[in-house]
Amino acid sequence: RPTQIAPMFSLAATTGLVVPAVHARAAPRARASSSSPAPSALGTRDRPCFRSSSRARRPRSVTSPAMDTVSASETASDETDVAHTMSDLEKYLFDLNGFLVVRGVFSDAEVRNANAAIDKRSSKIVERKGDLRLGGNKGAPLAGDGVTGREDLGGMLGWPEGEREVFRSVLTHPKLVPYYHALVGNGYRMDHLPLLIQQNPGADGFVFHGGKMNDDGSWCDDLAYTFNNGRMYNRLLAVSVALTATKPGDGGFCVIRGSHKANLPCPPAMQRHEVAREFVENPELAPGDVLLFSEATTHGTLPWSAQHTRRACLYRFAPATSAYGRAYMTSEPAWPEDMMKDLTEAQAAVLEAPYHPRLDRPSLEADGRVAVTSRAEFKKEHDAKVFGSKYF
Repeated sequence: RPTQIAPMFSLAATTGLVVPAVHARAAPRARASSSSPAPSALGTRDRPCFRSSSRARRPRSVTSPAMDTVSASETASDETDVAHTMSDLEKYLFDLNGFLVVRGVFSDAEVRNANAAIDKRSSKIVERKGDLRLGGNKGAPLAGDGVTGREDLGGMLGWPEGEREVFRSVLTHPKLVPYYHALVGNGYRMDHLPLLIQQNPGADGFVFHGGKMNDDGSWCDDLAYTFNNGRMYNRLLAVSVALTATKPGDGGFCVIRGSHKANLPCPPAMQRHEVAREFVENPELAPGDVLLFSEATTHGTLPWSAQHTRRACLYRFAPATSAYGRAYMTSEPAWPEDMMKDLTEAQAAVLEAPYHPRLDRPSLEADGRVAVTSRAEFKKEHDAKVFGSKYF
């Protein structure tokens, strides 16, 4: 059936603060000379500039004989500039609520291009029917009209050049990297394959899930959120790119504020949205906004009641040493082959398998460089003698 997309509007005009929602904030930068051209909104000064190749190169590292060292990639551009930071207000709001909305990450043009690429593949979008429906039986609070199911689509990182760029940029976007570093850590990695979530009018929701505690009351280490020594740690961070507008009450993503700190499991009746509805937030989102939330925060989806179709592209990122999904084992070298072609060096670093950063892991730095931390060469030589490999 035809898909009706809400009309785009200027994100520059979106200035209101929706708590917890903040605008991406530029950090101070050196003053340009009078002869320097003014940077454009989407120019090279606003995006990391990495040379792409059909085979992602591992950066060369330099080690001293006595200690682990860090070296920058020899192919990183001198013009790279990650010009944003996660502010103290944003950190407070994320720690307080378990989610955060970053406004205006993607432009109207980028959102239109992403939607156009999806429209070309409308016949491949898969509706959840029968036992695959996520909102319960007809008449349940999350069931929608009881017939229309949520629709899913994958594969966008492997789409042809000219159609995949917006989706790939989520891995290393300069407005998002500071959040990944603050919430997941250096050496962060993509853990799940990206998923387009689409709800047509009447589509069912999704019972609330995630959370710090399992249903039996045990601690859910796989999704854990902790705060220690002045910083946040997320075992799994969800990143949802809004491709259409959501007004409070429309439905779509919803969250129980602060539940990432709960010490008891969410009661089943609340998971089904039958009770305590006043504690459930349905945040406002404009096309191009990015929603970040800890998987330790209990969340779900409300039935879609607006007249246009909802679209959001969902990613999940994990620390360098952590893995929940296993799609990185799909093929050689790792992920599905089509999404490994023509990656930038930074994108390839984010798609590394889980292992510790000090074991020659390429990591995207705050300034846009790709750097490698190496163990001392004599240690690797010893391990090669013992294990037959320089990596234990």
